[in-house]
Amino acid sequence: MARRFSVSGECNPERHYMLPPLRRLPMVRKLIDDKAYFVLHAPRQSGKTTAMSTLAGQLTAEGRYTSVLLSHEVGSADLGSVGAAEEAILDDWRACTDLLPAELQPPPWRSAPPGRQIGAALGAWAKASPRPLALFLDEADSLAGPVLVSVLRQLRSGFGLRPQHFPASIALIGMRDVRDYLMQAGGSGRTGSASPFNIKDESLTLRNFTPAPRRPVDCQPEPCLVSRPMISPSRCVLAFRRCDGCEPRRCFR
Repeated sequence: MARRFSVSGECNPERHYMLPPLRRLPMVRKLIDDKAYFVLHAPRQSGKTTAMSTLAGQLTAEGRYTSVLLSHEVGSADLGSVGAAEEAILDDWRACTDLLPAELQPPPWRSAPPGRQIGAALGAWAKASPRPLALFLDEADSLAGPVLVSVLRQLRSGFGLRPQHFPASIALIGMRDVRDYLMQAGGSGRTGSASPFNIKDESLTLRNFTPAPRRPVDCQPEPCLVSRPMISPSRCVLAFRRCDGCEPRRCFR
């Protein structure tokens, strides 16, 4: 299958031209080994999901962690009800975790009252897993209001129980930092405490692309593609034009 450039969702190296996704996040593995909770924020289509999904697959394959990329996005349709949002999120997580090896999949989600379902589910999974959990929770900033605050407080509540009784490491992934989630929801950023997620070790963002890491992208055996910058008011993207008469080689320069 011929590869192509893609900005529509997660990239796959078999179908898309792409850079090694983890080079832009060299510090993440240490945070996970330190059992840290952290935030990764960057603009849309900047490579967050691809990088963290790749890392989750590597961590699981290495045998040290049970790791998977999960999403909060479906919960944003039920922001008027904490319980309904939690149920939607857990139903989506179940479908994602079915792709893990059978021995690493979570047990049936525990029954719990609204406002406790996420924490109860993660606690039961951590207890049942033969490895520490390293979970990457995407689209965290798609939640808002009481649903957002409830989820963050449940993660904070379980933090002291890790790694045997709660995930060892959790990354919240989105376009904004945690404090900005609350501002976006129309609040002041204050929720009755210093922060509903004051357990984070770091707030990371993706490194910008530079000419050096673009050089390893190999377009052979197809015609050479030379990058040229295009700037629009909304974002900076790379456009590509074909060069005639190029030998197959490393083509970004």
